Amino acid sequence: MNGFTLYKYMEFFIFALYLIFIFLLIQIWFLWKDVKKDELIMKSFVSESFFIKNCIYIFLFSVFFMVHEFIEELNLNNTMVYFEFFEMMTILTLVLFAYNWQIALRSCSHKKSIVEELAYQ
Repeated sequence: MNGFTLYKYMEFFIFALYLIFIFLLIQIWFLWKDVKKDELIMKSFVSESFFIKNCIYIFLFSVFFMVHEFIEELNLNNTMVYFEFFEMMTILTLVLFAYNWQIALRSCSHKKSIVEELAYQ
């Protein structure tokens, strides 16, 4: 598999990750509206594992983003695959971060059907 073919697969995967990220953000927005802030169960947000996961995702996002920008500044001919790889890893860490928050908020919100959710907009 040559670099151009791998580059195209990475572009497709990055686009899919963007769509997943947007979907998760919409889910978080709907869940956040349903969370009763005065009764918010803080144990899921204050837990050590939740905090550590979020710190790891933020750290990895920062590292991947900086390496991505560094490779972009090099502007060498054969770095396009690495450039796309680090862009893909950056978006992947954002998706994992959003998924972690979506799981935490889902445990704190009251469930509504999608029909009820859309009817009251």
